[in-house]
Amino acid sequence: MRFSPLILLPLVTAAPAAKKSIPELSVKQWDAIQSGFTDGLRSLSSWSWNKAEDVMDELEAIAGVDANNNDDDKSSLTIWQALKADTNSFSKLVKIIEFEGKSIDYLDDKDLQITFFAPNNDALTPPEHHHHDEDHDSLIDLLHNPSLQTLSNVLEAEPSLLESDENRHHHHHHHGDDDDPEKKKRRKEIFRKIAGKVLQYHGLTKAYTAQELAQNSTVATALKADDGSYGGLQRRIRIVKSFVPPSLTLNFYAKVLVSDIKARNGYFHTLNHPLIPPGSILDELFLFPDEFSTLTSSVQKLHSAHYLDWSYDKQHSKPGHPRFHGAPLVTLFAPSNEAFKAIPAKLKFFLFSPFGEDALTKLLAYHAVPKTLLLSELLYTEKVHKSEINGFADTLGDYDVFNIGDDVSFHKEFEISPALPNSTLRIEVDKTKFLPVEGAVKTTIKVNGQEVKVIDVPARNGATHVIDHILIPPHKHHDHKGEDLAHLDTWQNWEDWFPAWVEQA
Repeated sequence: MRFSPLILLPLVTAAPAAKKSIPELSVKQWDAIQSGFTDGLRSLSSWSWNKAEDVMDELEAIAGVDANNNDDDKSSLTIWQALKADTNSFSKLVKIIEFEGKSIDYLDDKDLQITFFAPNNDALTPPEHHHHDEDHDSLIDLLHNPSLQTLSNVLEAEPSLLESDENRHHHHHHHGDDDDPEKKKRRKEIFRKIAGKVLQYHGLTKAYTAQELAQNSTVATALKADDGSYGGLQRRIRIVKSFVPPSLTLNFYAKVLVSDIKARNGYFHTLNHPLIPPGSILDELFLFPDEFSTLTSSVQKLHSAHYLDWSYDKQHSKPGHPRFHGAPLVTLFAPSNEAFKAIPAKLKFFLFSPFGEDALTKLLAYHAVPKTLLLSELLYTEKVHKSEINGFADTLGDYDVFNIGDDVSFHKEFEISPALPNSTLRIEVDKTKFLPVEGAVKTTIKVNGQEVKVIDVPARNGATHVIDHILIPPHKHHDHKGEDLAHLDTWQNWEDWFPAWVEQA
């Protein structure tokens, strides 16, 4: 019986185990993280420009980089050799990599230049040690929480997984037939496949220093989406930077403890928390009920989960032939609970009444952009091309990378088409360099003129941008004098135009 890694890898779900693995952050905390970089720069406003060189020297000193260093001091060890040599910090990670096996090939390849994020031993140690329950299935834990920490715990609890096939056969021969050796072999293969996927998510295919990482909002990992989602692109990591003090955090929860550890084939950076490949947009919304309970309730009320979710279809799948259902690629401008609180009470009552279902459906459709990945540094639009000869469908797309060249600053304006027919969203993306120091950049996204509060939240099937207002769709609205009021971005007097818009949309 063959197993596909796709069948057994429903990356983060809304299960309780997953909730514990990623610290819950409120939108205000996310916003504070995102704006903290700019706030830190404002605190330096009294500094003169001629001190920029001092700022650069200080950043390089904190990052452990010698400004006068040259290539002669580069380490002769590969990333894999360096990890193995530091048993005090990475023995748990090394055990996982050796168990998985295949990742050693690129971590030890002297001809590559890559980046690897390495959780240290503390990051892979659970907060509490539980007694191993013979009836407890560690595979279920791993599927609910596909983390290197969970993998480390499994390998410690089940040392037989580390045995060679010959040793397992010998052990089985002397201890009876209570366990099926083929079942054990399949189980080990499942663990290895999951470990391989998660390790790939910790790697980048280019060598990045901390300062180079800080210039990006997201970076592409070595993990390619192969489950039909995300346009088949490489899954991405969100980079959150703080200027004072200089620091980097990945995916809002994993902090870089030691950066720029030079190896012969690139750099590795030590993390205080393992990275977890992201769940679907809907899964992630459910992880933060204090911020998105109104939105998730709306989705459930309208039976519209399939527009935001991407999950394994157990009923229609067969071994070796996994099936998935939902939206494989979508970008969502996600209104927070605060956004729903800001609209007039009567409008909210109408939207959630039986009479307002059509209105709520169309309004939410205006916030979702299907077959599109919009991030602050790229726009990918999926298109399906069908061959006229054999009818074979090939999924390709238009890929527009915004920051090309040496200058990281840019300004882009364009329109995209949401799920609501015959409508568009106006997008503005700004990336501005504040100081002549690498990483000193501020990135913003505006939708219909309103600034997004939290940008570029990666998901298994796209991206989420958190907004604190409900988007107002284009409409016709005149006052009693006949003057056009549609340009006013407000829900006041919604009764004068919104019901008519719902009927026409």
